[in-house]
Amino acid sequence: MEQDMISITEAHYTTGYSIEMTFSDNTSQTINFEPFLLGSNLPAVNKYLDKGKFKRFLLIEGNLNWKNYDLTFPIADLHSGILK
Repeated sequence: MEQDMISITEAHYTTGYSIEMTFSDNTSQTINFEPFLLGSNLPAVNKYLDKGKFKRFLLIEGNLNWKNYDLTFPIADLHSGILK
C-alpha cells in the first residue's frame, strides 16, 4: 500500500497530549503532540494546549481534524510518528 493511500481507521486519546492511531495498513502509532504544540508560536496552534480543546479531535476522511480543519497533519507524518 502506498504511503499516500494510507488512512487512519481508529484514533483514541490516551493521556497528556497523546493520541493512539491505527492505520489502514494495520500499523499503530502513538504520538505525543506536546512538543509540536509547545514549539509553535501560532495562536491557532497554541490554543490546543488547552487539553479540553485538544481532546475534541475528529476522525474525518481518514485523518485527524480539529475544529473544521483548524489543525491537521499530513498522514505520512502521523504514520511515521514524526511531526514536522
